[in-house]
Amino acid sequence: MRQVEISTPSILQDQLWPAYVSLGFLTMWMPYVWPIAYVCGALLIVMFIRKRIIRTLSNEVSFSIRQKEDLLFIDDETSCIVRIDGYERIIALGVPLLIRLEGNERMIFEDGSQAYDTRIEQDIHHVSVSAVKRGPASIHMCVMRVTLPFYLGTLFFTDEEMDMPSWVVLPTITKSPITESRMIRMGDRIVKHSPLNDPLMIQSAKRYEKEPAKQIDWVATSKVGHVQAKVFERQNLDTFTISLDLSGPLRNGLHAQYEDLIQQTAYWVSYLIKEDCKVELLINRLDKNNQVDRVTLGEGRKQLRLILVRLAMIHESNAFVASSRFTSYVSRHKQPHAELIHINHAMLLKSSG
Repeated sequence: MRQVEISTPSILQDQLWPAYVSLGFLTMWMPYVWPIAYVCGALLIVMFIRKRIIRTLSNEVSFSIRQKEDLLFIDDETSCIVRIDGYERIIALGVPLLIRLEGNERMIFEDGSQAYDTRIEQDIHHVSVSAVKRGPASIHMCVMRVTLPFYLGTLFFTDEEMDMPSWVVLPTITKSPITESRMIRMGDRIVKHSPLNDPLMIQSAKRYEKEPAKQIDWVATSKVGHVQAKVFERQNLDTFTISLDLSGPLRNGLHAQYEDLIQQTAYWVSYLIKEDCKVELLINRLDKNNQVDRVTLGEGRKQLRLILVRLAMIHESNAFVASSRFTSYVSRHKQPHAELIHINHAMLLKSSG
């Protein structure tokens, strides 16, 4: 519901109307004090004009704010669009229009702060917003301010039912130098070769499209006269279960560097899905049903989006499962033919060592 709050000078308060009228009539015919009647009359005229202006602005001027994207990565920049309805009335009255926005700690405005104040010069105004921290980001307050001329007061417009812009800031998917990528890609399998491009499972060849040099099929290239790349057969080993354990070295409680583990998980999920793998994710926290948080097996961009959003919503206030119980749960509930990739505090120890 839209609300309009008014800041009024003390001498123009509505409850003073009877006093000014009575004082004006009493002093109008009295010698020496009759100028007071003219002062009271002037104040009544100003109060009447001010009330008309306030009624006009309250009825005809409103604002809305909308966003362009729903998902952002850290350091991404987007914009909100502030639209002023009835802006022509503001122009006609010649009064300044200002707006104030406040966001949470996961975002900043173009001036680098979490609060943004600016004067609106046209009916559509763009506000730049940058994501700085993983998790849900939002603008939680939007106030439009109109200052009346001659210090006649200030109008504050708010709307509690208006849908405020909100985003989910995803963890970055750039590679973190925590551990050797090859060992993670192997998972827990006994035969240490990658299932992504298994040289024993070559199916055919295709025209070269900027694949790595080791994937060039030189035999097929010599036959057809132009560069060919290997096409690998899809197999069960293309399925991965990623186990994200955010516990500390004591295998209980949240690790101090849990953000690094989340970022590493985001990278590997992105990498495997780009390689056309099926991925499921298990996290050692409890969901709203008091069960271990799990993203079921899937593939493609939809699965990547689902997992990144789930990683973005992890918060230190969540309830986490101890490593021993979580490891047992993963061994019992992971996909039977999936290769298991552990991401836990041991990776950080390898990096520091």
